[in-house]
Amino acid sequence: MKKKILLCLGICALAMASMAQVPPISHIDANNVRGTVLGDGTVFLNYQSDDDINPCPSWEVPMGSGKSTVFQKSLWIGGLDATDQLYLAAMRYGQTASVQGGGQDYWSGPLSTADATLDLMTALKFHRIWSLTRAEIEQFKANYNNAAYQIPEDILTWPAHGEGDYAQDLAPFVDVNGDGRYTPADGDYPDIKGDHCLFFIFNDNYKAHTESNGLPLGVEVHAMVYAFEAPNDEALDNTVFTHYKMINRSSRDYHDVYLGLWYDWDIGYAQDDYVGCDVRRNSFYAYNGYEIDGNGEPSSYGDNCPAQVTTILSTPENLGMTGFMYHNNDASVTGDPREAEEYYLLLRGCWKDGVHMQYGGNAYPGTPGCVGPECNYMYPGDSDPDNIGTNGIAPNEGYNTNGKYWTDEEAGNEPFDRRGLGMVGPFVFPAGSVKELDLAEITVWKNSSASAMERRGEFIDQIISFFNNLKK
Repeated sequence: MKKKILLCLGICALAMASMAQVPPISHIDANNVRGTVLGDGTVFLNYQSDDDINPCPSWEVPMGSGKSTVFQKSLWIGGLDATDQLYLAAMRYGQTASVQGGGQDYWSGPLSTADATLDLMTALKFHRIWSLTRAEIEQFKANYNNAAYQIPEDILTWPAHGEGDYAQDLAPFVDVNGDGRYTPADGDYPDIKGDHCLFFIFNDNYKAHTESNGLPLGVEVHAMVYAFEAPNDEALDNTVFTHYKMINRSSRDYHDVYLGLWYDWDIGYAQDDYVGCDVRRNSFYAYNGYEIDGNGEPSSYGDNCPAQVTTILSTPENLGMTGFMYHNNDASVTGDPREAEEYYLLLRGCWKDGVHMQYGGNAYPGTPGCVGPECNYMYPGDSDPDNIGTNGIAPNEGYNTNGKYWTDEEAGNEPFDRRGLGMVGPFVFPAGSVKELDLAEITVWKNSSASAMERRGEFIDQIISFFNNLKK
């Protein structure tokens, strides 16, 4: 008996170690994009492929090309409790030097409604990504009561309900007979979005945060990544959507909460990119700084270089995108965050020393081209005619009028490896409440008459219209 107990403990320990180091992985591939999706909050990441041998691009576009525009994307969440204590979850690369095996702020699985914790067996059960297509759903609806039909595993195991102290309602489903229980034998089926959908649940309170060193919020996140087959719609055929449903399972009410969408873009060759934002369209983006991408590398786009856009479609309290900034790949005051307080400062549009961004140059006061006043959006170009980003105050030195607009290129920067952060906040996040966020990642290509950047607004407008019609 003792040997059996030790064996069981050993298996559990190995399972815990595996779960901590290897997040669940899948791919979204309904259209021209093949996105590598991780189920631990990093979402898109340049990771090893399923056979763990061949590298798999994070955001391979066109699919099958081996070329990619995104190295990694992560969700950041930070807020204060009633005593103004900071709680924060944020991933970048999971490579915190002081932690063996890398840092981690998110784990698979839901949290208990009683105390916002997660037990090992539930964590293992949810350490996966459910992948379904619209065709599979339609086939199920037509054949579920046919004895010869084999129901797909991801329909049979769809995580509609939690057990014990975990929430009764988790993954959305169509309840055909209205009994409140997910039963595929009765014809119930997953309620998915798009023609291909990935669904997973993650949380920030399984263990201590070793990436940001922030205190866990006790937040449970339901993520659905989806895309549409649209060979006759260029914008939709190059777009992937993400829906986040965030639940505060803790007993704390949070205020001054900010969400961040953090990106490390690599538009083909990583060292020659610019970034910017479109204030009116709640969007931010990366694009190639030169007419030709790279120097002939297999991963470079050459003269057919796209722009990569993130459009925030819906937010808590209808705030929209409230800020955008980039940071450098270094340890300077404008560089990579290391501690929770630095992550939170970036979420609020401040540099790591607490100084708020200012208009012009590289947005740090006292550096060349930084003219003021304080601003919330870096490199808005001509997208902010009403000076929303400077709280209605016209920027100094004649900016934002008569063709003088602040961009990465106008600031005199050399194209380089850029990281960027789109922000939403502040808002309140009471205990037990739910907040939702929708966004679209859009790859924009040039055509015979216009560059990718010139076509960017057209693509964004089409996707916003499509999404708004979906909700009707």
